[in-house]
Amino acid sequence: MTTYARVTRAWTGDGWVTDAVVVIDDDRIIVVPAGPGRPVGRVDATLLPPLTDAHVHIGLSEFATRGAGVLARLLDLGWDPPALAAVVASAPTLGLEVRWAGTFLTVPGGYPSTRAWAPAGSVTTIATAEQAVAAVDAQRGLGAAVIKVTLNADAGPVLPDDLLRAVVDRAHELGLPVVAHVEGAGQPMRAVAAGVDWFAHAPWTHRLTDAEIEAMAGRVGWIGTLDMHGRGEYGDDYARALDNLSRFVAQGGTVAYGTDLGNALSTADLNQREVAALRSAGVTGERLLTAVTGAGLLPRWSRTASLLPADVTGTADALDALPQARPVDAATLRAMVA
Repeated sequence: MTTYARVTRAWTGDGWVTDAVVVIDDDRIIVVPAGPGRPVGRVDATLLPPLTDAHVHIGLSEFATRGAGVLARLLDLGWDPPALAAVVASAPTLGLEVRWAGTFLTVPGGYPSTRAWAPAGSVTTIATAEQAVAAVDAQRGLGAAVIKVTLNADAGPVLPDDLLRAVVDRAHELGLPVVAHVEGAGQPMRAVAAGVDWFAHAPWTHRLTDAEIEAMAGRVGWIGTLDMHGRGEYGDDYARALDNLSRFVAQGGTVAYGTDLGNALSTADLNQREVAALRSAGVTGERLLTAVTGAGLLPRWSRTASLLPADVTGTADALDALPQARPVDAATLRAMVA
């Protein structure tokens, strides 16, 4: 069933629209140009694309019992897909969409296969190009929205260039972006050269050169996750990540909000420390609204959206009101139409 409604105001990702027309389908909520002949109700609220945490590990969190707070969408970046699906199905997820990458893709012995926190079924190892293609196909078959690879040279072996390229090429053939955990000297530029689309974290182990930053801007997006470096008690890793991200932002680089939920953070919600860290890096105004709504890593409009109070009049108001956001799915929003 399709319902048309007007909202007081909407931020579309390209700007603000007053008295915006929203199409509510069973699988998508989207702002559209107004047109004649459409029965239109009304919702007195300000509409945003879904507030999104683009880096979570639900299996390491309290999501199953506590939900996701004001967030409307989560992207899980590595877990056992059947186990993850079972948690999502049993959790209080009204107004929430959960997307996932499926398993971590790495080489035998590669990160995180040797980590105690990574359960059986959460890692797929690759030794040949054929296995690389099969691994991507398997994640797609399980409903993956992105593909996750790990390049952690500080923790063990990593995918060689040919296998990394095989993963990236197959993912792109299927229309899936590739997110890479890059850790250790040389790994960020290896990922960029292979065509990786996103970094799972702002690089923190080394200070990137200005030339490297310039080469990355426009070619790869970064998920910030700055707050993971101490959760408020920051040190050198945070300082390096902030420096790298600040220079990346200054070059016009694309940044998404993500917290690495499950890594010394158990509760899913809008993390004000992460938001403040992004501001410190120069992610402000509409760039910050873009960051907290997925920044293009996932489709802008989805099965869920975020509502703010009707008296929000623009970007500054919207950013201040984010802690008041209400996540809604299509059924909930449709029921609000008067």
